[in-house]
This record gives sequence, structure tokens and C-alpha cells, in this order.
Amino acid sequence: MFDAFNNGIVINNPYPVTRVEIIQAPLPDKVVLPLQQRIGAEAEPCVKVGDKVLTGQLIAQTPDQFCASIHASISGTVVAIDAQIIPHKSGLKSNCITIESDGKDEWIKNKGVGDFLHCSRETLIEYLQQSGIVGLGGAGFPTHSKLKKATNCHTLIINATECEPGIMCDDALMQHDAREVIRGVEVLLRITGATQVFIAIEDDKQEAYHSLLMFNHNERISIIQIPTKYTSGAEKLLIKALLNIEIPADELAINHGILCQNVSTVKAIFDAVVEDKPLISRIVTVTGDAVTPNNFEVRLGTSFRHIIALAEPNDKQHDVRMGGMMMGIDVQSLDIPICKITNCIFVNNAKPKQPVQECIRCGQCNQVCPVDLLPQQLYWYAKSENTEKAMEYNLSSCIECRCCDVVCPSHIPLASYFSFAKALHRQTLKAQKKVYNARKRFEYREYRLVRNKTERTEMMARKKAELKQKMAGDKTQKDKIADAITRVKNKK
Repeated sequence: MFDAFNNGIVINNPYPVTRVEIIQAPLPDKVVLPLQQRIGAEAEPCVKVGDKVLTGQLIAQTPDQFCASIHASISGTVVAIDAQIIPHKSGLKSNCITIESDGKDEWIKNKGVGDFLHCSRETLIEYLQQSGIVGLGGAGFPTHSKLKKATNCHTLIINATECEPGIMCDDALMQHDAREVIRGVEVLLRITGATQVFIAIEDDKQEAYHSLLMFNHNERISIIQIPTKYTSGAEKLLIKALLNIEIPADELAINHGILCQNVSTVKAIFDAVVEDKPLISRIVTVTGDAVTPNNFEVRLGTSFRHIIALAEPNDKQHDVRMGGMMMGIDVQSLDIPICKITNCIFVNNAKPKQPVQECIRCGQCNQVCPVDLLPQQLYWYAKSENTEKAMEYNLSSCIECRCCDVVCPSHIPLASYFSFAKALHRQTLKAQKKVYNARKRFEYREYRLVRNKTERTEMMARKKAELKQKMAGDKTQKDKIADAITRVKNKK
């Protein structure tokens, strides 16, 4: 059943804990809420500087189909709407709304949808969009956009695997909020009409597994344990393992009637639909060898500095990474805010990086690739910027999991080369399309000039013929008049 997990690598949690907890983080003095979502247009503020806002109040939205609404995560005063650095690998600034706390945490009263079993599919999807629900597993894709496409959904897969070793937020969620997770799945069943649900959970999370079993009384919901192996949580690999259905690289699972959702997203759906609470907080794992690993329920917009301080960091120099130890991004400033996709913060003692050496063609990268690519061959094509050849070797199927990086004895950042090659290929295609469009415009211009010349020649010839015909007609008319005058004179 799990042939799709033959490759990949087994990485034990480098920072294990004896008990998985969730600590409620204290309210921050201020929050910084980015207006740019992971996909779609930048949200437009509904408030201005100086406005008083309540927790859960809508502060930014956009009609863009991909963008989710943004809500105040604390009550207080809007003190700024300006560009600030956000947690993104580009390191660029984005417009943000800064709210200064009044210390009251006073909530706005939301109308809600009532009993979701008596709500239409369209009503529930619209409400999830208004509640700002996005994929909380790291991708951040707007949930409502996925659900709108799930018109012929037969299978719902709840991804309850931690995407990378060391992250514990989903495990903690399932242990402490298993009932809410199951209810959230039932909301999704109401929306999608799926006939079956698989909750996929790794086999090292026994307490979470038994918690879900305890609260699951729905015969359409099955809880399946899968091997604890890195990349087992990748969407298409999970589908292959559970359903033996292979989704092509250029296609979406939803086009095959399969919808995948992260377990934290399911809990957020429950909070929105059943508890009438928009997405204003999330569980974040703070771990690493420089802190005491733990999970914290934290309000969105809280600074990294605030949340890391709760994990009691040592006084050494640190390397900070957002997301996973494998696919995360390095963070240069602790003043950036927690956003909807911040599932984990790694805080490690600073260490020198291993020097990169030449490839020795050992082939270890080929053996661990979870999607059966040839990273060694792709590396040479990417390095020489031969993206056309790299695409022939299915570069587009690479999920940039960095399994090849981990096993490479030469410490070559293979995934970075592949990411660069993909970007270069997109740029090349864009340039080729631009050249193609320019050529088509030139060819059409030449065609238009020839057509206009031909049409003008034909028009002039037609007018000349008409003029000759008219002149001939005029002559005939004059002759008739002359004949008539002559006849009159003769009669006289």
C-alpha cells in the first residue's frame, strides 16, 4: 500500500520532547499583519491609521479570487499602514497594518452561519473566505479557492503528517483538539460531498492517533497510519500511497476528484464555521538546540522575537529558520511577524557551513529522490543552464525537498540549483513568448499593410470603373436630351 514511500529518507526528530504541549503565548504589545498573501493580489485595508479595532474584526480584503481576508488578531489602535519586512525568502518589504494592543483583547461579535448542516455549499465557502482560512501546512493556498473547484470530489485526504522532522504543531493539535478536528472534517464533507475521507497520520504519533480514534464516529472517515519518513506528507506521494493514483506533475489532484487539506486547516475551518472565529492565531513549534522545544498558540502578527523569548534561548549567536529544517527559509531579523504559514521556527546555535566540493558521481541522490528523478544528471544540466534538457529529465516534477542535499557527501546544494533552473526556464519561456508575440505582431502588421494596399488598389479600380460607367451614362443622357431638343425644333 505504501510503495510510494520507497525513497525519501528517515530523519528522527533531532530535538525530541517528553510531552507534546501547547502553551498559550501572552498577548503581544503590537502585531504587524502583512497585506500580501502567498498568492493573489495584495489585500486592501478597510481601516485607517488611528482607528480602534476589535479582535476578529475585518481589517483588509480584496475581490481577488485567491486572496483571503485579514482580521485584527488583537484589540487596539491602528498605528501604521506601511511597508515592512515580511517572512519571505526574497527579504523584500510588503505593506502591513500595525496594531498597538490595548491589553483588553475585546472580540467583535460575528454573525456566523449557524448549523452548518443546513447551510449551502456556496454559503460555507464564502464564509471561509471571509474568515481568512488558508492552508496552514506551509503552502498558504486559500482554502475557499480549492473548495470552489471541488465540484466532483469523491475523496477527501486530511494530511496529518508533520511536513518535516522536528515540527510538532500538528501532533500537538491532534492530541489536544481531536474532537474539533473530526468536526472540521465533517464540515468539509458537507461542502465537498465526498464519499470517503482518509486522515493520514505518521506511525510515530500514537497518542494523536488514539485521540482521533476516540472522537471519530463517522463511518466515512478512516484514520490511516503511514510510515514516518520524510516527504511522505507530499500531496501527490500521499495520494499515490493511499489510493494508488498517480497525479501528473502538470495536473491538480482536484481535477481527479481528490481534495487534500492540512489538519491545522481543518481545525481552523471548525473554528470559523462552528465557533464563529476567523483565523487570527495558530500553533507554532519553536525548536532547535538553542531553545527549549515547545509549541505555542500565538496571535498572527506577533514578532519572532516575542515567541522565541518564550522558548528560553541561550545567549549564544543563533541561526534562525522559518518553516522546516529542510525546506524552510533563513531569517535575518527577529522583528518579522508570525503569519498564517509560520508553522515552525528553528533556533540553532550558529555553526560554520560545510564547504561545497565537486560532485563525485556517487549516485546517492538518485537513490533517495521521492519522485524518482535523477538529481545528479539534473545538477549538471542546471549548472550549465541547459534548462531545456533539464526539463526533458522532468525537472518540473522536483518538489525541492532537499533529500538529495542531505545525502550528498560533497555538500552540494542541489535543490537550490534545481530551484534556479526552474526560475531560469520560466524566464526563458517568458522571453520566448515575448519574442513570439512580437513576431506575430510584426507578421500581422505586414499582413495588414499588404491587405490595406490590396484593398486600396481594388477600391480605386472599383471607383474608376464606377466613374467610367457614370460618365458613359451621363453621355447617353446628354444624347437623349439633344435628340429631344432636335425633335422639338423640327416640329416648330
